[in-house]
Amino acid sequence: MKSTVKKSASILLTALLSASLAGCQNSNSNNTTKESAVNLNDPAWKKAMTTPYEAYPETVNYTVGATATSYTALEGTAYEGDNSTNNVWTRYFKNKLNVQNEVAFEANDGTDYVQKVSMALAGGTIPDIMVVSDQTTLQQLYENDLIADLTDAYTNCASDRIKEIYDSYDGRVLETARFDDKIMALPTTEISHGPGVLWLRKDWMDKLGLSEPKTMGDVENIITQFLEKDPGGNGAGKTVGLVVDNENVAGISGGQYELNNIFALYGAFPKQWIKDGSGKAAYGSVQPEMKPALAKLADLYNKKLIDQQFAVRTSDDRKALLTSGKSGSFMDNWWGSWTVADTLKLNPDAKWVSYVAPQSEDGSVTMFTGNSASSYLVVRKGFEHPEVAVKMASLQFDYQRYLEKDATVLKEFEDYSSNNIGGSPLAMNIDYYDAFYRNVGIYEDALKTGDSSKLLSNSDKNSYRSYKKYLDSVKNGEKPDPTAWAGYTSSITTANLVKNSKVNEINPIFFGTTPSMALKWPTLTKMELEMYLKIITGEQTPDAFDSFVSSWKKTGGDTITKEVNEALTSK
Repeated sequence: MKSTVKKSASILLTALLSASLAGCQNSNSNNTTKESAVNLNDPAWKKAMTTPYEAYPETVNYTVGATATSYTALEGTAYEGDNSTNNVWTRYFKNKLNVQNEVAFEANDGTDYVQKVSMALAGGTIPDIMVVSDQTTLQQLYENDLIADLTDAYTNCASDRIKEIYDSYDGRVLETARFDDKIMALPTTEISHGPGVLWLRKDWMDKLGLSEPKTMGDVENIITQFLEKDPGGNGAGKTVGLVVDNENVAGISGGQYELNNIFALYGAFPKQWIKDGSGKAAYGSVQPEMKPALAKLADLYNKKLIDQQFAVRTSDDRKALLTSGKSGSFMDNWWGSWTVADTLKLNPDAKWVSYVAPQSEDGSVTMFTGNSASSYLVVRKGFEHPEVAVKMASLQFDYQRYLEKDATVLKEFEDYSSNNIGGSPLAMNIDYYDAFYRNVGIYEDALKTGDSSKLLSNSDKNSYRSYKKYLDSVKNGEKPDPTAWAGYTSSITTANLVKNSKVNEINPIFFGTTPSMALKWPTLTKMELEMYLKIITGEQTPDAFDSFVSSWKKTGGDTITKEVNEALTSK
C-alpha cells in the first residue's frame, strides 16, 4: 500500500543524496557510538556475535535514525515517561540481547524522516543503524562504500524462521538487497495483498434471487439489477453503480476502489514495469492490451454500471456511498470489510460479502504483485557489531512473535498495541509473503474445536480470542459489533476465499526511480490520469489511447524506459 508521500520522499532523498554523499564518505570515524575492542577468542563474545539470541557479555550501544513515536496515550499508566530510548521494545532488546539504542536523529515518517536522513549524510553523522526508503538509495549507499556487508551476519544471526520468511518470497526480496553477491541490508517485506476482491451487498442479492458472480457478465448483471430494481430502497434512479477511485483507477497493488481485476482480464497491467516479449522492461500503461480494457470500462460507464460522478468524488464521498446504502458494489482487497464496517452502525441487517471476481474463462484471476521490499535496514560501515541489526530483527520478528512465553512481557506489548504505539528502533516489518491467509485453516480449526494450541504466534492467539468473541455473539443472536465483524470477515472469511481461489501472479520487474523520473514523471502521470478519466467517461473515444501513447513516449516515456532497462542490467 504505497502512498504518494512515500514516493515523493523517495525522489527527494535521491536528489539530496547526490549532493551529500561526497561529504560523508570519509566521516564514519566521527560516529559517537560507544564501541570497544572485542576479544573474538572470548567464547561469550564469539557466541553472541554468531547466534540469533545470545546476549552480549557487555552492553553494546548503537545509534539509530528513529521514526518519531508519540507516547502521550501512556500518560497516567504504568508506562508514563516511556520514550525513544526507554520503552517496551528498547527494554526488551536490552534484557534479551544487552543492546541499547541512542537516538542520532528522530523524525515523523515520510518526507520529514527522509530529510533527516539526508542531513545526517551531508553532516557525516551516519547512524549505526537506520532505515532507508528505497532500493535506489540503498544502491547509492553501497556504491559510496557507506554501509556494512551483512552477509555473514545474516548467515549466522538470522533465525531459521527469518530465513524461511525471506524464502517465502522466492528470492525476490533478499535479492533486492544483494550487490556483488553480498547482502547489504535487511529488506522490509511487503506481504501479498492478494488479488482484487469484489464486495457486494449480499442482502440485496438475496432479495433479488441473484447467484454469486464469477464472470464479468455476472458482475454486470448483478450491478444492473441493483440499479434497476432498487433493493436498497433508494428510489428510482438513485442507486449508484460500482464505486471507483478517480486518482488511481487501477495500477496500485492493494489499491482501494481500483479496477485491476477488469484490466487483468485483457492482459493489461497499468502503472507496472513488466517484461515485454523480449524480456525487457515495458511500462504497462502504454501497452496495446490497455485499449480494449478501457473500451470495456467506457461501456460500463455508459450503462451507468460505474458511478456517474466518480471523477469528482472524494475519498469520504466514496465511503459514504457504501456505508449509507447508496451503492452496493466496490472493488477492494481482502481487508475491504473494514472499509464498510460503518454500514452496520446505520443498518445492522446489511450484509457485505466478498468475491474473487471477475474471473477468466478458466475460473482464475490474475494479479500483479506489489513491491515486496518497501524499505531497507542498513548498518554503517565500520560499526563494530553489524550483526546487532540482524539479531534485533530475529528477536522482534521471530522470537517475540512466536517464542516469547512470559505473560507479563506479552501483556506489556499488548498494552502498547492497544494504544497504537510502536516504539521499536527497527521501523520495519518482516513477515511471510502469504501472511494474511497462511494460518486461516488453523484459525478455523481452533474456532471450531476451541483448541487454540496450534496457533503459532502471539498475535494469532490474540486474534483468535477476538474472533471467538464475535462468533459467540452471533450464536447468541446479538447484533454484530462492526469492528469484530470486519476483523473476522477479512482475516477468516475473505482470507479463506482467496486462499482457495485460482490466482495467477505477474511479477513486475522494477519499482525504483531513474534520473529522468524526478523531472518528467509528474507530467507523465498527469497525462495518464487524464487519459483514464476522459476515455472512461466518454469525453474521448478509446482511440484517444493511441494518441496518449505517442505523447507519452515523446514527453519522456522512451527516455525513462531506457533508463529503467539500464538500471536493471547494471545491478
